[in-house]
Amino acid sequence: MRLSGNTVEPTFTRKVQVVVVGTGPGGSTVAKRLAEAGRDVLMIEAGAYVPASEFTQREGEMMRKLYHEAGLRTTDDGSMAMLHGRVVGGSSVVNYLDCFRTPPALLRDWARRFDLPDLEPEKMAPRFEKIEEILHVRKLAVANLNVNNDKLRRGAEALGWKGDTFHRNAQDCYGSGFCDLGCAYNAKQSAAITFVPLATKAGATLLTDARVDRVLTAAGRATGVEGTLLDAARQPRGTFRIDADVVVVSGGAIHTPYLLLSSGVDDPSGQLGRNFWTHPGTPVCGWYPGERIANYEGIKQGYYIGEFSDVLNDHPIGALLEGIGAPPGITATIFPGFGLERQRQLLRYNEYTAAGILLRDQAPGRISVGDGRPKIAWTFAPEDAWRMRQAVEKCAEAYLASGAKAALTGHNRLTVLRSTRDFKKLDEVGWSGGELALFCFHQMGTARMAGSPAGGVVTPSGRMWAYANLYVADGSLFPTASGVNPQLTIYALSDVVADGILAESAVAG
Repeated sequence: MRLSGNTVEPTFTRKVQVVVVGTGPGGSTVAKRLAEAGRDVLMIEAGAYVPASEFTQREGEMMRKLYHEAGLRTTDDGSMAMLHGRVVGGSSVVNYLDCFRTPPALLRDWARRFDLPDLEPEKMAPRFEKIEEILHVRKLAVANLNVNNDKLRRGAEALGWKGDTFHRNAQDCYGSGFCDLGCAYNAKQSAAITFVPLATKAGATLLTDARVDRVLTAAGRATGVEGTLLDAARQPRGTFRIDADVVVVSGGAIHTPYLLLSSGVDDPSGQLGRNFWTHPGTPVCGWYPGERIANYEGIKQGYYIGEFSDVLNDHPIGALLEGIGAPPGITATIFPGFGLERQRQLLRYNEYTAAGILLRDQAPGRISVGDGRPKIAWTFAPEDAWRMRQAVEKCAEAYLASGAKAALTGHNRLTVLRSTRDFKKLDEVGWSGGELALFCFHQMGTARMAGSPAGGVVTPSGRMWAYANLYVADGSLFPTASGVNPQLTIYALSDVVADGILAESAVAG
């Protein structure tokens, strides 16, 4: 059953066994598992239910409809953009479909350092297999790479670097190139068309257009949630209260700590909202005069260079170099200059390749409560900025090796690298926030799991230490940055939480 805050009675109330706040990979996984186990489950989503027929492929329209703050959210100092979904299915609706299993070395590190034995690779493997089957995860064939991604592949192979095509959660993909604006063909196997429908098929109810404002607690237990019903213009039209035996917060690594902190929950760890990992990214473009690259056409993210990853290849830079597609609006925000200078750059748009750096950050930020919205405190630490400089150079080198006339960086003053001799220019430009275009597509770690309150915010089963029935299931659980696209890890860790709820809760099945 699907209900909408647009249409339910303006003082909506309900009593359920389990309420799940959020419908991304985390919340939908838990909802599916618990509904299939016979629990009475209600999923609540602040965003709308947006079917494929409404994905217009128009950048301005879909950014407003699918993203928090229309895709314009930034860190408090404005130095890094924060892009994450606000829609049924969460960020799985707007991501580029990349499906990395959590690297075994990282799982072993988490298990050892944070006392999480259930995360050992051999225990997690069956979870990944089950999730990949539901999501139709398949490895992309080299023959299906678009021109943009193939240039990155050719550069890596010319230099003898390790790289590979992505595994992707797609079925009958058309390669339309609008992954970040919602898949109009339902080829992308997002949570919105996999786990959420499986949950409702098993009996769960979905309430959309409903913003949870507070988790209710008393005497060491969560008793439910309350919040605001939203109309079609996303304006308040009423209130709701859900009483529940189990509360699961799955709002993502920004909104989960914001909601819990706003609710005044007890956190013995003192870490709620801290350890905010972002995988800071920046673009690098290759220029191939006279060639039609059209990086937005075809499968946007098809190939990555793993040579410099610390979790895949034990390299000190700690970065993945990933082919991306840059739509016109975002491209226009990256290139510096004004007037004719900007025009000259954009007239070459179809001759540019585009890649993004995924840096495994070592210096985290923090989420706290602001004036009606989350505060995102983050600074590009010098050690992370230095590693980003190395990664940008490597990406430029790959493009030059594949025949690019030049590589361009995302600095606020045009930086053109025509040969490896020009790499010294990278020591002359700034690498701090505000001097380099920075994007965060992966938010992680603000309620990390651990074997004790000294190590993390929640138990190994995802339960907050001070409560018998309050759980977290989303990217907040990550003990550290994953160093790879986190989608599958979120599904798998949330599957662990589902097991914990079924084992620990006293709700009758």
